[in-house]
Amino acid sequence: MLAGLLRSLLFYAAAPTDTVSRPAVHAALRANLPFFAIACVVLIAGAASLLLSRLRSRDRLLFWLGIFSLLYGLRLLLLNELVRASLGLSFNDVAPWVFGITYVISLPYALFARELFGRAWRRAFEVWYWAALAFAVFAVPFAFSGRPLNALNFLNSALVTSGTLLLLIHLLWRRSDPSAFARSLTWPLVICGLLILLQNRGIQPWGFNTEPVGFLILLAGLGWVAVRRSLAISRRLSEVEQELATARRIQDSIIPRSSPQLLSLSVASRYQPMTSVAGDFFDFLKTGDTRLTILVADVSGHGVPAALVASMLKVCFAAQRPWAHDPAQVLAGLNSMLRDSLGGQYVTAACAAIDLSARVITYSGAGHPPTLLMRRQAGEVIRLAENGLFIGPFPQATYSNVSVSFESGDKLLLYTDGIVEATGPDGVEFGQDTLERFLQSAAHLAPGDFIEQLFRRISTPAQQDDWTAVVAQFD
Repeated sequence: MLAGLLRSLLFYAAAPTDTVSRPAVHAALRANLPFFAIACVVLIAGAASLLLSRLRSRDRLLFWLGIFSLLYGLRLLLLNELVRASLGLSFNDVAPWVFGITYVISLPYALFARELFGRAWRRAFEVWYWAALAFAVFAVPFAFSGRPLNALNFLNSALVTSGTLLLLIHLLWRRSDPSAFARSLTWPLVICGLLILLQNRGIQPWGFNTEPVGFLILLAGLGWVAVRRSLAISRRLSEVEQELATARRIQDSIIPRSSPQLLSLSVASRYQPMTSVAGDFFDFLKTGDTRLTILVADVSGHGVPAALVASMLKVCFAAQRPWAHDPAQVLAGLNSMLRDSLGGQYVTAACAAIDLSARVITYSGAGHPPTLLMRRQAGEVIRLAENGLFIGPFPQATYSNVSVSFESGDKLLLYTDGIVEATGPDGVEFGQDTLERFLQSAAHLAPGDFIEQLFRRISTPAQQDDWTAVVAQFD
């Protein structure tokens, strides 16, 4: 197209220099070159908006601005006499495309407004959008049919004008309280509306078509608002990332860095959150050389709220040291301390107290998946499923214990439900039965190797929940 445009310019430049043709050449250049430049600016702005929306913040405001600008820039090019001459086209050849673009350009304009103001007056912008969509579906086929378009042009102008007035009313209405950068759209909308109104009434105060100039002013306003919001979103995202990094460091500090050391007991653990911070938690209370209490908990939800509750669990569990030998009392104490602090969330937990001298495990649970005891010599898996209510929602919840003996070589596995609910590439959950069979087949492995093999088995590119496992082996 550029080569054809240059040929057109050379043609005009080489035209006869008589007194009739030279003024006509100058008039054609004056009438078309400025608007060709405007079309190029609008197209470049549209492409830049789409690129920024894709690479920087994926902000849909920039996306709709880009579509809006590209459509209008293409319309200006098709209306430009120099461009048509370079392509060897007449106005009748491009008219269906010009009118088709005219009838659909309201759609990205309405979507921009809906995206900008969000919930405020959202229903009004929704009505505008659906009206523009219905009109486009009806009018575009007429644009390519060659039928008279005067009524459609009037309806299209009314639709664009009403949408622009809706934007202005929203910006000026005090109770809507638009943000400062949105209010900067007021004057571009007013100026653009006045210039288009003058053009529609055949008034050209400066001797040329004022509509493209008005659109350029409007585009500058829309672009200013879109870029400012995109930068604001980027700043907020950066702040959130910094806060998440801080939360992750804090959470890492509450997770035990090493396993407790006891004679004739080997312990290994692993914690793998789904996101930067998570709601899974585990900890140990060592009371003497032969007693260890293990707590594994899962806070409802994900992200920072769940991580905050997990941080509270750290403090509350440490306060249960006097009753560490009694898991039911530990869970009751956690429920008492947390019931007024969870804000609608809840906690499931498994607590096991190991007494090496008596070779007994005492266990209690709070709405948690059963803890598994693998008896090495018998080759069987026992479920410890003594469960009470969730921690948090039920102030009067009570818990009870179950006790079971162990022998050398046995393994105790505490875990969160993310492990049994892990979904493989085939869409099938790992499941409770598969976990128990895996525990039987891997009974010969040391605790650390067992957990490594387990996490490798459930590994998936799209982890759907936090994974936590604690294994204790009686040597």
